[in-house]
This record gives sequence, structure tokens and C-alpha cells, in this order.
Amino acid sequence: MYKVYGKITDPNIDRIVNDKLNFDDLNKEQIYDIHVDFYNPDLEADMLNADVSYEIKKEHYMFIKKIRTLFEKNQIKVNEFYLMGTIADLPENEINISVLKSKGDKKKNIVWPCKEIFLYEFQKKRLDAMLLSNQISVEDYESNLEFLKDELNIFENDEEHKYIN
Repeated sequence: MYKVYGKITDPNIDRIVNDKLNFDDLNKEQIYDIHVDFYNPDLEADMLNADVSYEIKKEHYMFIKKIRTLFEKNQIKVNEFYLMGTIADLPENEINISVLKSKGDKKKNIVWPCKEIFLYEFQKKRLDAMLLSNQISVEDYESNLEFLKDELNIFENDEEHKYIN
């Protein structure tokens, strides 16, 4: 895991990440997944208040695009990109990046602006562990996440695709 200090909205975040990661340590024949936890300042006020929307913003996808482009420039293939916002697990302005061998076979981006919604009995972590150890299928994982969202009263806005999807 790499610790990077900055914000995902920093216009030079790709340079900051480039300076921290050693791309020579990665196998160019291997395909990777990237897991990023970032400090999300949007969560500081009213965290877990039912009236607060956990929005997926343009800045999240801009960060993903910059980092994917950085990996491509270094001839490293990336399938899945997970971006998880938090304020409980990280100090302000810290970004944790893990580069793992991919188990998937297609490109996709998964954005969760608020990791804290899953602190309830650590159900999200348990689901993640079960998925990574192949104890449950991707379909079971996604249906369980839907169940957790319903349990915590987190709703989607299908029209604008602003909320957790």
C-alpha cells in the first residue's frame, strides 16, 4: 500500500501519485486492480445523517481518469478501480492506494463516497473478505450491498446518477 498526501481534487494529483509509486516494481504483463481510500471532506458535517446524500461527483471520476491514464503511460494495465471515501480511517489529506493483481476480466470503476455507511457491524468488510476469498459470487456481493443500503436507508437517484450506485 502506498500513502499519498494530497486531495483527489488537486490538479497535480497524478504527478504526486507518480512520484510515490514505483512502476518498475509492477509486471507489465500482469493486469491490476487499484483500490483507493481517500479522505472525503464532504462527510465532515452531518455524517450518517439520513438527510445527507452520499454523492458521486465529477471530481471522483476525474481522479480515476488521471490515475488510469498515469498507469497506461507506464504500460500497466488496470481492470477494476475502487474509490472509497472516508473520514474515520484516514487523517485529512491522506490517500491510500493499493495495487493488486486483478481477479476480474473487464474494466470498471466503483465509487463509494462514504465508507462509513458500512461501519454497521462491519458488514461491508465481511462482504469484501468473502468476495476476495471467492466464498460468494459478485452477484451475491452486489445483492448484499443492496440489502445494506436498504437497511441504512440509502437511496439511489436513478435520474441523475448522483448517489451510490
